[in-house]
Amino acid sequence: MYPRIRNQILPAALTAALLCLLAWLAGQSAAVTQMLQARTVLCLQTLIPSLFGCMALCDLLTASGAAAWLGTKLRHPAKLLRIPPEVLCIFLVSQIAGYPVGTVLLRRMTEQGRLSGAAAAKLSCVCFGGGPAFLVGLAGVQLFGSAAAGWLMLGACVLANCILLVLTCRSQDSVSNEESAAAAVRLNAECITSAVSRTMRSLAGICGMVLLFGILTLLCDFLGIIALSVRLGGAAGISEQTVRAFFAAFMDVTALQGLFFCGLPFRPLLAISAGMLSFGGICVHWQCLALGSGTVSARRLLCIRLSAALLTALITYAAAGAITLPEAAEVFAHSTKLTENGSVLPALMIFLTGFPFLIKKD
Repeated sequence: MYPRIRNQILPAALTAALLCLLAWLAGQSAAVTQMLQARTVLCLQTLIPSLFGCMALCDLLTASGAAAWLGTKLRHPAKLLRIPPEVLCIFLVSQIAGYPVGTVLLRRMTEQGRLSGAAAAKLSCVCFGGGPAFLVGLAGVQLFGSAAAGWLMLGACVLANCILLVLTCRSQDSVSNEESAAAAVRLNAECITSAVSRTMRSLAGICGMVLLFGILTLLCDFLGIIALSVRLGGAAGISEQTVRAFFAAFMDVTALQGLFFCGLPFRPLLAISAGMLSFGGICVHWQCLALGSGTVSARRLLCIRLSAALLTALITYAAAGAITLPEAAEVFAHSTKLTENGSVLPALMIFLTGFPFLIKKD
């Protein structure tokens, strides 16, 4: 009976669900269009200008061989932490290069036979971070109006991930014990164009996922999932606006700005924002699951990232007293509003300049 359900009924149900979704999109065209316009402005005004620089430089770090060279110099810290040097190098790169990069590097290491699939699946849950692009350039500067707040959140995320790495990565036998050859660091035209090409494609993918999860959030609202969350939050004394903001950020971390209009004091808001950025959102989880080629466990990823989010929030809250900023988020929350007066010229210039690299094949 089970093989029949799997082979016949489930595909039919999936096809019917997709057709119903298509019909729903056609019937909700006005709401979908309005939402996509707002998210497109978010991508053009905020995401692309904030992320491009750090993402390009981090990609250049790996493309030039500097990251591999760094791995040869980490023997002593790795021994102290009881972590293979190559894994420690990937962990450090993942903390500065962006959310999906750690999964990609671990997959390459597995394909080379230097890491088992089981170890890569486990490490993908901790080699996970937004990096300076998201936490400093976007959350710190664009949302909080302070680079110091961004650096504090970044440090808390890295520290939480490092603690989880030490707790979960003790399998040195999963990694080849061969000494890595000294890596050559080179910076040439091909290296730079390749880094820019990958950055442009990554930005396009990020913007596409932001648009997709906007549609999924609308669908959750239509199906009553958000209404149920609001009802449960109301029973706990949480306002509807706060529940909706948390739900949106949980689905897609680029919707974090909604939390800034919930009337939260600065210190809890900073801690919650750091926790949400450490979690990454379901949108980023889907990217990691796809890039992991089926080796990453969705349940393990969700559990570890929730643990990392809680640990990051606690660290940030404890250290927030060192940041001198207004006590109320409303003072600087106006900077998160996307108005028609905001210029999309920086993002358009980046895309127009980088378009040849976007279509270039590596």
